[in-house]
Amino acid sequence: MKSSTLPLKLHYSVLAVGFTLALYACGGGGGAGTASNSASPYQIASGVVTGFGSVFVDGVELQDANASVVSENYDGTLSNSVLQMGQRVRVSHDGKGAASSVTLDAAVIGTVSNINTNTIPNTLTVAGQKVAVVTDIAVGALTVWGGGYTGIASIVNNDLVEVHGTPLYDSASKTYTVTATRIAKVPASTGRAQVSGSISNLDAIAKTFALNGLTVSYTSASLRPNGATLANGTVVTVYAPVSALLGNTVTASHLKVNRLQDGTAPVSNVQIGGQVSKYDSTAKTFELQGIRVSIAAGTGITPLGKTISNGSYVKLGGTVNSDGSITATDIQVREQSTSSDLAKVNLIGVISDFIDSSSFVVRGVPVDASAIVLSQKCPSVTLANNVEVQVTATQQANTPVVLATDMSCRTLDSLVIRPVDGTASKVDATAKTFTLTLNNNVTQAVQWNSNTTFSGLTSSTLSNSVVRVEGYLSGATLVARTISSATNSEGSLDDAVFRKVSVEVNTANNAWANYRVQHPSKR
Repeated sequence: MKSSTLPLKLHYSVLAVGFTLALYACGGGGGAGTASNSASPYQIASGVVTGFGSVFVDGVELQDANASVVSENYDGTLSNSVLQMGQRVRVSHDGKGAASSVTLDAAVIGTVSNINTNTIPNTLTVAGQKVAVVTDIAVGALTVWGGGYTGIASIVNNDLVEVHGTPLYDSASKTYTVTATRIAKVPASTGRAQVSGSISNLDAIAKTFALNGLTVSYTSASLRPNGATLANGTVVTVYAPVSALLGNTVTASHLKVNRLQDGTAPVSNVQIGGQVSKYDSTAKTFELQGIRVSIAAGTGITPLGKTISNGSYVKLGGTVNSDGSITATDIQVREQSTSSDLAKVNLIGVISDFIDSSSFVVRGVPVDASAIVLSQKCPSVTLANNVEVQVTATQQANTPVVLATDMSCRTLDSLVIRPVDGTASKVDATAKTFTLTLNNNVTQAVQWNSNTTFSGLTSSTLSNSVVRVEGYLSGATLVARTISSATNSEGSLDDAVFRKVSVEVNTANNAWANYRVQHPSKR
């Protein structure tokens, strides 16, 4: 058999000062490469995934090839996860743009009720939390659908879903509505409910409190971190088995008080993205992801002439005060125009699952390039799998397909993460290696590590499985970031039905045909 050595280059990313901070401490991410020096020794970036290059968080690129991508379990342990569009994440990095970890920050995981398609926006209730669906890009980032959903019509009462988004305060009802950036169906085997929010109606004797429409009993809950206390207004995450979620009440098994640091290093200069709540034009304060923000006299607001109001999506940089509040040093307001980093999708990588010059996948995101004039953007290049591209795109409602607005075909100066499909053999669980045999009988050596995420299979079921490995080359070895089952991953990953893995598993043509029917103007 022939040996495959797919060429790869290093990526050098230049990042400005601080990044978005989270309501609480660090998480997992991924990225490799060298970045320019930054004044900040320690950073957390909190925001919405808007692309992959490494990973883009509210338009800012962070190198993630050597970082973990994780979700936090009820007991504080971490499980490897897959990054997808629209997720809210916390990225811990070195202040120079090299990430050490990215943690997924779902707003709520729970069962669905009260689906309402008669209002604009459409809404649903998940574990007592009102969730709003965004289908108008003028309002903000569109809701990305995952787990097999294509829109709110796909959802059925009692489905178990994971919602990412920003809580917006309603002064009339004195509750928050989650403006969803992502809603995905998750398997019933997930088994857990999770709700984040600000405490109200705390009863320290009965040991109950409210998170919007959910009444929480914490009589037997394990509280972390050690020494944490509860009060009205405290931002917390509640964990419980789904079976403990009864209507609008839940008995918590674990309870976490969300903080601005992880106990190992202070967070100083930070940046956070989200939608504005409780804006006070007199006091020059507002709330963002449950954090109080003060606008200082010298705070710069861009674009020039833009103003802040409730519901505005902003990305701000600032300093953390001793009480956990932030004093903003700069604020960028999201505009409707996709020329703004906050409003566009960035994809840097190689083409995969190529159907034609306007239908392909880049970094797990299906791309409609029908508006691109290839003779101008990619002169003398024939598009095909493994062609290196950089795509700027805009979201579209009720589809994972993004519409390309700009594109270039060039040799990238990045550490290119690419998908490779084949059958796994010669699995060595001790060395964490296996051989991937491609359809043309070329073989590729693969290495996995503690940061590798398995989707639809495990290392123990890897042998003889048809898989897709996404990773980067180190010498002649493909270092796996994700390993997903080609036969079991449909619906779990956003691009699953757009994949062309093998003759046996080929739903890509049907997926694109369905998309063209639903979007006839973009043939």
